[in-house]
Amino acid sequence: MIGCGVVGCAIAYELAVAGLSVIGIDAGDPAAGSTGAALGVLVGISSQQPSGDVVNLRLKSLERFDPLIARLEADLGRSLPVNRRGLLQLLKEGEAETWQATLLARQAAGYPLHLLSPSEVGSLQPGLRTDRVGAIFSPQDRQIQPKLLTQALFEAAQRQGARFFFHQPVQRFKRSPDPPFRVHVVYTPDLTLSAGQVVLAAGLGSSPLADELGLRVPLQAVKGQALRIKAPNLLLGPVITDEDLHLVPLGDGSLWVGATVEFHAPQPQPTLLALQDVLARAIALCPALAEATLMEHWAGQRPRPAGQRAPILGFAPGYTNLCLATGHYRNGVLLAPITAAITRDLLLKGETELCDLEQFTLRKREEASPL
Repeated sequence: MIGCGVVGCAIAYELAVAGLSVIGIDAGDPAAGSTGAALGVLVGISSQQPSGDVVNLRLKSLERFDPLIARLEADLGRSLPVNRRGLLQLLKEGEAETWQATLLARQAAGYPLHLLSPSEVGSLQPGLRTDRVGAIFSPQDRQIQPKLLTQALFEAAQRQGARFFFHQPVQRFKRSPDPPFRVHVVYTPDLTLSAGQVVLAAGLGSSPLADELGLRVPLQAVKGQALRIKAPNLLLGPVITDEDLHLVPLGDGSLWVGATVEFHAPQPQPTLLALQDVLARAIALCPALAEATLMEHWAGQRPRPAGQRAPILGFAPGYTNLCLATGHYRNGVLLAPITAAITRDLLLKGETELCDLEQFTLRKREEASPL
């Protein structure tokens, strides 16, 4: 397992539970990449697209989320903080009509999704600005703190026998000389690891590693900035969403607020201008936040596949023992359970019935094939 963010640790846990011998390596700390910067908002049922492969993948993963949390809590003997109060997406004038097909599709599939009036929004979450036309409320969408989830997956995988090595960047591979290729050895500064099956789940780090293997895995870094504020007068309720802005109650009187979506950002660090814009939008939604205290701020980079759907899943073309599970963009936390299950199926059975992998494999075969 190369990459130990939330996706990599979920896969490691699933494989260890299945009885496989698992070794996870990562170039940095646990959840130090895009996982550590994520807000953990699981936009599954309230994804606006009515249907399709991506929607099906989200819904199947969300269905696995609560059972996964229950299993982790039983394995570790402690509870994980999950916001089960749902997701409230605020609407602007004319937007309600664009949700009708999605509302009907979710109702037909048995998922609760409700169109609320402004007064219903005010009752559900007091303190919000009242000049909106209403909201979409999804009571079964969830939110969890990604670092805590990743730590739980890491610990639970260890209890099942998985071993992890951090600060061990992959330096090179040894592979068979002729196609179909097989990765034989993975080298890090301190380790020489014989490879049975290799799973590449390193987020943005997947691209240079794929280059070493003669593959092209095109991932674009999309910057996101967020902050944490202390707002003790705001009730713990649903996650509040306005376009790309999330207000995420954490249950301790604080909120995560974010995140930006910045393509071609000139620097990875947080910037005052972007954080000022995030704060201004949050205060416009909830005026009481003007009295909140700033606690911390951060930035991260999400791995977005270039020219194809997210995520990239399946066996690498031209290889017999290399599986790709990367490029989850803004949905790594949501899709971690289904990605782990799909990867388990591929390694144990060579196939999966959980989704049509043709929709998520490397699209441009001629560019993705080994050189």
